[in-house]
Amino acid sequence: MPLYYFDVESEGEDPQQDRLVTVQFHQLGDDLRPVGPFTILAEWEWGEKEMLRTVMQKGVLDTTWDFVPVGNRLRFDLTFLIERATKWKLLDWDAAKLKYFWFTKPLLDLQPVLVLMNAGQFTGSSLGAFARKDSGGKVPTLFRQGRVKEIIEYITQEHDAMLGVLRAAADDLKALGDRRRRA
Repeated sequence: MPLYYFDVESEGEDPQQDRLVTVQFHQLGDDLRPVGPFTILAEWEWGEKEMLRTVMQKGVLDTTWDFVPVGNRLRFDLTFLIERATKWKLLDWDAAKLKYFWFTKPLLDLQPVLVLMNAGQFTGSSLGAFARKDSGGKVPTLFRQGRVKEIIEYITQEHDAMLGVLRAAADDLKALGDRRRRA
């Protein structure tokens, strides 16, 4: 099952109006460690439409198990992709197709684990609360200012932070599962 770290950065929170700034993915092994190169598709190099086309060709929006996204707040990332791909006429889904996608797409989202790590509280359960990571809220400003090197540094920092927390949580949850598993 090909797992892929997956994340996007955008100009803002509204996928109907704000463009994608970057789309990044990295194949993961069974141990949740990166395998091969970390791919960052950047709007300033590819343009938004080509970024979307490229990541869609990888299978991120297919309901198959060929590209299983692993990330934090994946509903935001995938919704952004769907909305932007629809805007560019790369996708034409009706409500039934969208519902089918959300019910069948395999994904591994860290967000619920972070909430549980935060005593069940949503407030204060960001990735930054459990790992050294700056806020992604600075990306739109960096993008408008053309500070692409700092965006790449942020993306790399977030990648490393998310995968570090994910691996630690997976180890702890496996140990819990081993203790709780019924014979």
